[in-house]
Amino acid sequence: MFNRQIIDYKDQRYIVRRRIHEHHLIPDFDTETLLKWANADKLLRKNGFIWCCELIPDVQIVEPEVKIQLELEFPE
Repeated sequence: MFNRQIIDYKDQRYIVRRRIHEHHLIPDFDTETLLKWANADKLLRKNGFIWCCELIPDVQIVEPEVKIQLELEFPE
């Protein structure tokens, strides 16, 4: 079951990995350490929270170049 929050930010979609109250962090915390700890690639700040997010890459549907047609023989 997929139970992660997805947010849109600047025409990109992100999975929220962690949400932390700002007052739980020391002032001038190291953002790179927080990104590694949360397994995230973007930090966002809103309403007193730091949102640790991971970018959802664009998905492309790929059509096969060769179409395969199977011929099946059934007994009569």
